[in-house]
Amino acid sequence: MAYQQAITHCTTAGPLPPATTKTAKVLTALLLLTCLAACRVVITVPPGGQVTSDEGTVCLAGQTCTIDVTSASFADIFSAEPVAGYTFAGWRNDHAHLCGDSTQSCAFTMVPHAGLANISDLLAMDFDFYLEPRFVADEDEDRYPVATWRDLLSGLNSSFHRSNAFLYDAVPDQEICDAGALTQAARDRFLDSVNLIRQLHHLPPVQYDNTYDNQMQETALVQIANFYLTHSPQPGDNCYSAAAAAGAGSSNLSHRSVQGDPAAYPLGWVNDNYNISTLMAAGHRRWVLHPGLIYTAYGQTRGDAAMKVFGFGPTPPSSISPTVEYIAFPYLRYPHVMVSQGARPTPWSISMVPPAGSSSSYDHFSAASVSVVNSVSGAPLNVHSEYFDNSGYGLRNFFSWMVDGWEHDTPYTVTISNVSMPDGSVRTIEYQVEIDFAELQ
Repeated sequence: MAYQQAITHCTTAGPLPPATTKTAKVLTALLLLTCLAACRVVITVPPGGQVTSDEGTVCLAGQTCTIDVTSASFADIFSAEPVAGYTFAGWRNDHAHLCGDSTQSCAFTMVPHAGLANISDLLAMDFDFYLEPRFVADEDEDRYPVATWRDLLSGLNSSFHRSNAFLYDAVPDQEICDAGALTQAARDRFLDSVNLIRQLHHLPPVQYDNTYDNQMQETALVQIANFYLTHSPQPGDNCYSAAAAAGAGSSNLSHRSVQGDPAAYPLGWVNDNYNISTLMAAGHRRWVLHPGLIYTAYGQTRGDAAMKVFGFGPTPPSSISPTVEYIAFPYLRYPHVMVSQGARPTPWSISMVPPAGSSSSYDHFSAASVSVVNSVSGAPLNVHSEYFDNSGYGLRNFFSWMVDGWEHDTPYTVTISNVSMPDGSVRTIEYQVEIDFAELQ
């Protein structure tokens, strides 16, 4: 408890002494008596900028710099300076981190306590404070609107979004094989979740096709009525119908033991760590993130849900930007809710996007290899279970792998080597990943 109190005190805004006051606004990490155990400031700088101080410290991207606090007259102001193409998004907010969440310069001073009789003893005590800026690419807010994601997750799986009143205009009844009907609000919440996910990958939003509402409800109904998940229901199965068979064969399917929030199912399909048949192929993810997905429809019966991903009528061509070369997962700053660890870890993956009108089945990855390293320290992570196929889920070409030991709110560099291209060249693809937990709390 004393440790937490010390951190709280140190991030309290307060005035600097006149000799060190800046005309620009700053946030002062003013040390109170309970904070005087500090003897070092440890600065960690991720890619995208540097940290400088009034006293001449320069800590560059990828560096960790340590400043010893050995004098009762110590005072300094630290500023985060993004490079071109990046924006300073605030100081990291975590245990023992100074100026958390502030987007102003961070001032740290011992001066108000210089007259204490035991100041020398306190300065000699072993205690660290941390300072870490967050730099985001200028396009990142459009791609990853943190406030919108925070709002979605704050209400995820709430009792309201799982209630019959929210979900159904007509409540399903499997005893009489009545598939029921969803409310417009339930369909909208599902679609908003799908398109928010696709936005992370610069993919165009999909449109909802009400033509298939009943088909999707019948699909969800036949799953729960038979206590299975199958893409091939058979005549004679409980609540079987031709619509249920057509829908099951063209949909992502999911089962939960309790009635679910429509927004949660797309998140689970993209995570795909509960894909019981082909985990490393991540077929559900590939459909949600398919550039050619123009339409969708959704059905839900209690905990069972279905998302239609193909089998629509004539569709217009995809409007994906020609600058999108690949679909990587996770990619850049990414919400933690779709990337799991522990007993059911999430496979990471990539697919190449073909030029308009071309097949996606070219063998890009049979000779490829992947590495994942900490972008700050350069330490490699253990990568294993590499897998590739051209089997036809969404984009046909696909490469996946497992990563051990990654941590939230830590930048990593993913490098995929020896990627074969249709023109005969061989490429190396590199991108950043940071799985965001802190910003979504």
